[in-house]
Amino acid sequence: MSRLQVRCVFILLCFTLPAITAADEELKAWAKSQVDDAKALSVSIVTVSDGEIDYIFNGVVAPGDAPPTRDTRYQIGSITKVFTNLLLAESVAKGIVDYDTTISDILGDRIEPQNSSVGEITLFELATHTSGLPRLQGNFAPTDPLDPYKDLDTEMLYSGINLARAKQPLGDHYAYSNFGMGLSGHLLGLVHESDYATAVTEYVIVPLGLENVSFERGDDYSAGFSDGGVVPAWTFEDAIAAAGALWGSVGDFATLASIVLDESDWPLEHEKADDEVVAAESGRGFGVTRVWHVSYADEQPIFWHNGGTGGYSSFFGYRPDTKTAIAILVSGRDGPTGKGLDWLGRTQAVAANPPPEDIDRSILGQYQLTPEIGAGILERDGQLLGQLTGQPAFGLTSLGNDWYAFDVTDASIRFVREDDEVVAFELAQNGMLQTAKKVADEAAAESRREVSLSDEQLKDYVGEFAINANAKFVIREREGGLEAMLTGQPFFPIYAAGDDVFYYKIVDAELRFQRDADGSVNALVLKQGAINQRAARIEE
Repeated sequence: MSRLQVRCVFILLCFTLPAITAADEELKAWAKSQVDDAKALSVSIVTVSDGEIDYIFNGVVAPGDAPPTRDTRYQIGSITKVFTNLLLAESVAKGIVDYDTTISDILGDRIEPQNSSVGEITLFELATHTSGLPRLQGNFAPTDPLDPYKDLDTEMLYSGINLARAKQPLGDHYAYSNFGMGLSGHLLGLVHESDYATAVTEYVIVPLGLENVSFERGDDYSAGFSDGGVVPAWTFEDAIAAAGALWGSVGDFATLASIVLDESDWPLEHEKADDEVVAAESGRGFGVTRVWHVSYADEQPIFWHNGGTGGYSSFFGYRPDTKTAIAILVSGRDGPTGKGLDWLGRTQAVAANPPPEDIDRSILGQYQLTPEIGAGILERDGQLLGQLTGQPAFGLTSLGNDWYAFDVTDASIRFVREDDEVVAFELAQNGMLQTAKKVADEAAAESRREVSLSDEQLKDYVGEFAINANAKFVIREREGGLEAMLTGQPFFPIYAAGDDVFYYKIVDAELRFQRDADGSVNALVLKQGAINQRAARIEE
């Protein structure tokens, strides 16, 4: 039994309790602002400190409904990976598999990888995101943007394995992979002669005593919320469930906190201390163990994981040295990771991109794949990026010998040289090789020059512009200019080119603003390759 004393703090009720810290007050204010600003439908928080549990709640579980409670479930997304890796640790402790058991050891002739190295990927590499597999498999093609994983079944999983990194080096650096984690859970289900959901429930969730962590939302749940409205929860087949299918409540995370902080007995067979050994560094200011991400408060480790699906975002983290833990569950897309890490005293920031590296500048430039499709290889803030016409720019990681991998998609580039001068690259994707000739030493987006506009001129463009009911642009001011966000993406700077035209540097795309007869900006058009999408201004 837990020795922690429970105390609840309800924001919606107008009373205060003694000994509330400034950090707790900041959490309360943040939770309230998320709901007040229509970024979230509800927020549930639990903090553990000094042998005491505090709960913070705000919002409602559905429009016009009641506030959440400690048992209200949220889809916890990628925090599911924690339970997947605990299942792996338990499976090793029980002697069912080893950490060096490979994909081929389990699947045998059910797969025929075109890249033989894929079959030799180990369960440990899948757990620590060092397998070389991309974030998503190459044959992933969602049919419903509001429920992208619903069609990803076992047949598609095996096909993705067979195509993975075909005609490319595999790589062994840290690269976060939903593909790899979904595969790991599927494999563990097979070795337990059941499926992932059955195995992780029996060997991890039930022993931990987590009554509301499950693959069903039940009756007490908070609806998903995004862009000011309720959205459906994502569905997951066994092939991807281990990457993000679980639901959970802050009450359950209070129970988990008491266990990982040694306030309650450890109920699993493997050694908990082994879960906290750093196995790889991400290059982004945090490491990974076989279960957790690791950040630092000075030199003290903070173990954590976060998650997000279409209408939910989540965070759980703990510090062994101070016996503190926090879980934040949100019906909304504004991720709470930074808030959770700051509450735990994080001093080393999690970078959005890897730190600057030595980039071979001879590969930078503009390349031509087809008459209609070009590619820019560019550097931004020390990060090497590759961007095809009509697509966002994605990070590239060097694999050596002029090979560079896209970590978010199943593709790699090999640069071709003549007399040590780069003349082309070969794009390896979907088992095919395409050659792109180098046509310029500077990517198109890099060669443009910004036009200076006054603050008063920039204000004309600030506002929201709707493409359709589910997608809009938000244009807001930044220091010295503007930045734009399309639904589901972060804000990116845009740069004035004159005549109501702005351009991105992160991608070869333009926003062309339109005016009505009175000269007021009433719409914008996104021009990206052959794409032209109009978005009308949303009047306040």
